[in-house]
Amino acid sequence: MSHKLKVLDIDRDGEISITQQLVTHIASLIDAAELAPGERLPATRALAADAGINHLTAVRVYRRLAELGYVTAAVGRGTFVRQRVPLPVDGAGTPGTASSGRDDDDWQLGMLAVRSASYADEMLRDSLHAPLAGDAIALGSGYPDPQLCPSEELGALAAAIGRENPRAITDYLQVEGQPQLRERLAELGRDAGYATSADEILVTTGARQAIDLVARAILGPGDVAVVESPTFAGALASLQATGARVLPLPIDADGPDVDALERILARHEIKLVVLQEACQNPTGADLSAARRAQLVELARTRGFFVLDDGVYATLRFDGPPRRRLRADAPAHVIYVDSLSKTIGGGLRVGWIAASGPIFGRLVQLKIDSDIHTAALPQYLAAHYLRGDRHEQLLAHALPVYRRRRDALLDALDRHFARDATWNVPTGGHHVWVTLREPVDERALYVEAVRAGATFLPGGAVMAEKATRTSMRLSFGLVEPQLLEEGVRRLAVALREVRRRGRPGSTGALS
Repeated sequence: MSHKLKVLDIDRDGEISITQQLVTHIASLIDAAELAPGERLPATRALAADAGINHLTAVRVYRRLAELGYVTAAVGRGTFVRQRVPLPVDGAGTPGTASSGRDDDDWQLGMLAVRSASYADEMLRDSLHAPLAGDAIALGSGYPDPQLCPSEELGALAAAIGRENPRAITDYLQVEGQPQLRERLAELGRDAGYATSADEILVTTGARQAIDLVARAILGPGDVAVVESPTFAGALASLQATGARVLPLPIDADGPDVDALERILARHEIKLVVLQEACQNPTGADLSAARRAQLVELARTRGFFVLDDGVYATLRFDGPPRRRLRADAPAHVIYVDSLSKTIGGGLRVGWIAASGPIFGRLVQLKIDSDIHTAALPQYLAAHYLRGDRHEQLLAHALPVYRRRRDALLDALDRHFARDATWNVPTGGHHVWVTLREPVDERALYVEAVRAGATFLPGGAVMAEKATRTSMRLSFGLVEPQLLEEGVRRLAVALREVRRRGRPGSTGALS
């Protein structure tokens, strides 16, 4: 049936994007019943070849058609026309002939503030979708391996909770969180250094919400925040959404450069510094002892908050466990963590450890956001964290992740030794790779997808315009033999981009 999609004469220089032209064309074929309900569409690679476009564009076409209700995707089977699709509309807004504008919902555009997806938005969305669709080797996703998460045990716990206390699933909870969970997190916090009492714990819907609440509680338009760069893309998005000015803090082998922070403080009044003290995402670096002491002293003398994201700190391969930064300055440091990288991201259980007036402000924002985190995941987390199950889980998972890290480093040695430099992470799921000679980052990403591998482009996780081409390569989801093949495919993609002679604009954020 792919011949039905070849009739479109794409205007490659027009004002309407190629993606939108293809979406409109395929939608019109469905509206006209030339593509029947249940009919299978060509694979994205076939569509790309037929239309003379790159594979990433084809993926976006099908994703947009799914958002509009025209198609549905079944993992491993393909993309199909939905049995029931939206009614076509004519220019008068009544059912009829399909047109380029579908004004049954296009009227919304006049009511919504303009928000164009940024380069970082697009790249992050692609990295989240990659493990769930297609056959590319997903080196751009920070997901944990589902095989290492206690899914069956959590299922049994959920059934037991439902039998013993059904109302636990349906009743509202305290805003701050389920009491037994808060107590257990505080116990763990006393050992790790991030909390001394359950009164300091606010349970959140994942660490992503926790970061967002902290940013909103402290920052507003005109304020100044500093964030390590590169960093977690979600942290960068939350900071920018407040309207604050966001300044980058460079990172090296000793973690964020606190001397650079001092130079920033000489010119700006800073309200918040955001960093990951241990196993930083994406570099895997730890903050050195000297810089840690320097940072704490600056926070105390200059009066700013520090947000320490510890999501990867538990996934340590090298060296003994580190006490969290909040142990050194509990009034200045707000700690954020979650169970997403160890027990499972689907639980969406995170927490904030904080004290003083900021805690009350965070609780109020939590009420404004969602009243409280879902009850069943909190009960599951409270039950699972009893005893030493979590420690046993880590004892099993960490050697697996370390072997994958080492396999990725070995593959980089074989395929990128002349082309790039990279860090050796102390923990976490990522290796940060920087090319010795920059290439167009967008072109490299598109070529990598065509070659069958994905990565998270460096420009998507930096607070400033990148001057070098970097990649975050993630190993948590990928078996060693596939890591080797994925890096080989990236090397093929790099050679192809260089063969075409594309100049060194990184294609990163402006």
